[in-house]
Amino acid sequence: MIDTELLDQWAARAGLTSRRCSGAQMAWGDIEVAFGIREKDGRFEVISANRGHWVVDGVTSSRDSALAMLLVRFDQLWRSFNGLHDPFPAGPAAGSRVSPVGDGHLAEVTGERGVFRREDDARMFTYVADLPHDDVAALMATH
Repeated sequence: MIDTELLDQWAARAGLTSRRCSGAQMAWGDIEVAFGIREKDGRFEVISANRGHWVVDGVTSSRDSALAMLLVRFDQLWRSFNGLHDPFPAGPAAGSRVSPVGDGHLAEVTGERGVFRREDDARMFTYVADLPHDDVAALMATH
């Protein structure tokens, strides 16, 4: 399980604070956007809100991989504020795959699965789903 201090640290770097909200076990946000996770039917939803309207960005097979994607969200904001680009290569990670399914994209990594609305999220998932959270934060902090 991830230490919430790491999430709090990266959320603060992105200008977000911890929030209590209905329907999410963990959430961070500001007056316009928020990001969080919630468990539903044994799966973990990565959710986001824009001005209070929550949407499911992806569904993962484990809490750890959902939290890794939450870290990616915070890090994306921080990188954007600092003029840094996406640190991930254009395609999925070696040994993983991303394929279209229904209205989304299935990402499969050793021992982890996720379905995401956006193909870019599925691609990023393949790089972080099976990493320790400290490694995800270190990866995102690189220039």
